[in-house]
Amino acid sequence: MKKELKRSLHRPSVMAEGSHYENTLLLAKQEAYRKWGRKRERISFLCFLLKQMKYGGWKIWGIQGILLGVTGGMVSRFDAYLRTPQNMAKLLLCLSVLVFMTALPFLYRPVRWRMQEVEAATRFSSVKLLTAKLAVIGIGDGLMLGGIFFTALIKTPLRAESAILYLCFPFLLAGGGCLFMLGHFTPGHFLAGSMGLCFAMVFVFSALPGHSGFLCQPSLSAGWTLVCGLLAVFCFRQFVYLVYRSPYTEIQVV
Repeated sequence: MKKELKRSLHRPSVMAEGSHYENTLLLAKQEAYRKWGRKRERISFLCFLLKQMKYGGWKIWGIQGILLGVTGGMVSRFDAYLRTPQNMAKLLLCLSVLVFMTALPFLYRPVRWRMQEVEAATRFSSVKLLTAKLAVIGIGDGLMLGGIFFTALIKTPLRAESAILYLCFPFLLAGGGCLFMLGHFTPGHFLAGSMGLCFAMVFVFSALPGHSGFLCQPSLSAGWTLVCGLLAVFCFRQFVYLVYRSPYTEIQVV
């Protein structure tokens, strides 16, 4: 076998006939075109969003559903204590922040599992993937806030306009601050800053004195409507900056 191999390898190279060479080249081109040359159909962002819902949405919504169930049980268990509007107001303020905090682990998950470089190299960019995640999280947050709102109306004497204020104001405040940090901070600083902001808000709301005017069922007046509107505009501007102008991908892979 060694002699045969040595003899074969030392033979002078034989040029293939022109017809064979052309046929081989043609077959190679056809195979390359069959595999790579055809224009692939790109899925729309909506299809991509639906795939994200199927892949990870149920996890997020499952955790949020558990939190909503715990909230309903808490309201029923401490019904007598929460009959006081001030106590129910504190609970709604803190729950609104906790609802937003459920998003933080999912936004930080790619960093935890060191998947930033892989996401940055995918056909859908990191920003579009982030947009899909925020959409999935936003759907769950909206359902949770709605569930908490109707639970408060049914189980407590709190007025509807007061419950809306206690849920919207802290949620928009936490959302605006965390979106700002998501677009400007590195992942580690974003998680630490967002957790710090949310815990600080929960501490401040829970420490409010019972005689505070903010806890005495304020109406959704023009002033509070303006404050919530400005916070909503700030959240929207931070989202637009994050999608179109923020160096989000570069920050993630630092």
